[in-house]
Amino acid sequence: MTEPCLELVVFKVKDADKARLARRAAQDTVSTYDGFLSWTAYEACEDKGLFADVVLWRDLNAAKAAADKVMKDPGFKAIMAEIDGLVTMSHYQADRTVTADAVAA
Repeated sequence: MTEPCLELVVFKVKDADKARLARRAAQDTVSTYDGFLSWTAYEACEDKGLFADVVLWRDLNAAKAAADKVMKDPGFKAIMAEIDGLVTMSHYQADRTVTADAVAA
């Protein structure tokens, strides 16, 4: 059995309001990709122009295939136009999960 793959992308945007809307459209697009499990979108608390995406894929192969597809998919054109710089993009596999009784927002 393959391990799920977490993709972490941190990037700067030109206009947070435009980027937010464009990212939501991209989320709708990627939801149909093979191996897609979830995408949680974050915005920095203290830097309006800094976004982070946490995407969960079935496995690393699905994540890599999606990365190739994204570059050609018209559903990503608007968000790509709003990106002002990539801080990091990496793939991870879980080592250990610890949870609390509290529920996150």
